[in-house]
Amino acid sequence: MKEKLNKIWERIKFLRLLSIKHWRYLLRQLSKQEINAVLLFLGIAIASSLFLSIYDYWFLRISAPSEGGIYSEGIIGEPRYINPALASASEVDRDLTTLVFSGLVKHNEIGEIIPDLAESYQIRDNGKTYEFKLREDLSWPDKEKLTTDDVVFTINLIKDSKFQSPLRNNWQGVRIEKIDEFRFLIKLPVAYEPFLENATLGILPKHIWENVQPQNFLLTQLNLKPVGLGQYQVTKITKNASGDIKSMEFSPNPRYYEKANISLLKIRFYENQEDLVSAFKRREIDGFSLSSVLDKTELKKSRDLIFYDIKLPRYYGVFFNQTRSDVLAEINVREALSYATDKEFIVRDILKSEAQIQNGPIPFNLLSIDEPSIKYNFDIEAAKSILDKSGWKIGDEGIREKKLKNGKITKLEFALTTTDWPEHTQVASALKQNWEKIGAKVDLDVVPVNGIQTQNIRPRQYQALLFGEVLSLNPDPFSFWHSTQRRDPGLNLALYSNKKVDGLLESARQENNPIEKIKDYEAFQKIIMQDIPAIFLYSPNYIYAVSGKIKGINAEAINTPSQRFENINKWHTSTKRIKK
Repeated sequence: MKEKLNKIWERIKFLRLLSIKHWRYLLRQLSKQEINAVLLFLGIAIASSLFLSIYDYWFLRISAPSEGGIYSEGIIGEPRYINPALASASEVDRDLTTLVFSGLVKHNEIGEIIPDLAESYQIRDNGKTYEFKLREDLSWPDKEKLTTDDVVFTINLIKDSKFQSPLRNNWQGVRIEKIDEFRFLIKLPVAYEPFLENATLGILPKHIWENVQPQNFLLTQLNLKPVGLGQYQVTKITKNASGDIKSMEFSPNPRYYEKANISLLKIRFYENQEDLVSAFKRREIDGFSLSSVLDKTELKKSRDLIFYDIKLPRYYGVFFNQTRSDVLAEINVREALSYATDKEFIVRDILKSEAQIQNGPIPFNLLSIDEPSIKYNFDIEAAKSILDKSGWKIGDEGIREKKLKNGKITKLEFALTTTDWPEHTQVASALKQNWEKIGAKVDLDVVPVNGIQTQNIRPRQYQALLFGEVLSLNPDPFSFWHSTQRRDPGLNLALYSNKKVDGLLESARQENNPIEKIKDYEAFQKIIMQDIPAIFLYSPNYIYAVSGKIKGINAEAINTPSQRFENINKWHTSTKRIKK
């Protein structure tokens, strides 16, 4: 029987070739016992094969992203400078620059700095010297190699005032020395512990840019036809009849050391958030950043949509320009306004709990820095008492007034300037209502968001300013509070000056010992809260809304919204099973 079964098995190997007629003939040649044996044998073989297949799939393989798919994102605004030397002034430009260019280092998903174009780096000379080693296998689109010369060129261009880079201040006093084709030193005049954040700067190809003269730097077409070594490259630009850019398409950069999974990336540009949300509802885009939390409730009802609430080291506050208001120059007034500010209402009712209350100049407990011991909790009666004791009496129409040292009667009156973003106008209105309860007259000055930098911030044309400040995950508040930063391009919006604070900020940015750095910053916060140059309001979440079909988005904390793209090569629309 064994021999007969072997013969039958040889026939079975060719079963796919047999017709029904052949099957019938084959079965007639076997006894009932032989048929049962064959069926048992086949059952065992099939079961074994099925088991091995299942075992291989679930236990010997893992799920991994697969290449392919399309992702379309909407952005408010229009690109102007897709150029790392110029992009910092515009969120649109920063977003696109992050896609197209890479720096020496970048951030991973949890905000840590890791090598990018650099293969490695070492910190020497007590934090004043950085030695970088570039990857040796990277080349530009025309097959020219990435070398030290490209890095030297980029940094020196930014340092040159003729090129008008807004990043120039970040690199003043910094020297770069070439060692060889792939190694170089960056030397700082003094130790600067957060320096590696500067090294995320996208690198320009020297051989493409070196012939562009300073007077043409802002005008060259290279700013809209960028050549970089980032994760994606521009493949198509679509304009309307007026010449405005309406969309751009990007494909994975084959020269980047890690290939992106999503095969086509489309970026569409819109004038405002209303247009952005409408485009999403039309299924024109798959994702976008919410500039206002006010739309989140409505969008929750929309199709498959995931909201990523990402920590961003930024806060909003009211900055007092005491040089333009005698009223706000009085610390008792600023203290009263602080007590009369209902932060809980702002966060709960206006921002729908998509923010954290901010009580100091360093957001959400960065570096494990404790919140300031001095706080001004909402207390209308305490605010009134402070004004009463300092001579501010209720006058006509309920507005307080006081005789100043110069003998003039001054009313408790000032203007609050902010942008026309819905959130900002609502917060400003809430502040106005709060402060009018204690006898202040507040005039709201609402400025278009695209005009506030030139009209108000740079010339410091405001009395009180509701605005935001962005630090980094390794915070350095120097540019926001040091006395040398009171004028543009510094960002000391309160025009604050305190020699002790200057010393603490200078010490902290050079300190490599985290314990000592924390001590400096906690002392800095205490003085700020005593002097009250600003009222700190809230630190909003960065809300990124993306279709559920996009997988692999993993960002716990980022420095700027554009950094959501730093690891876009890991995003994907589908997966496959691969061997472990």
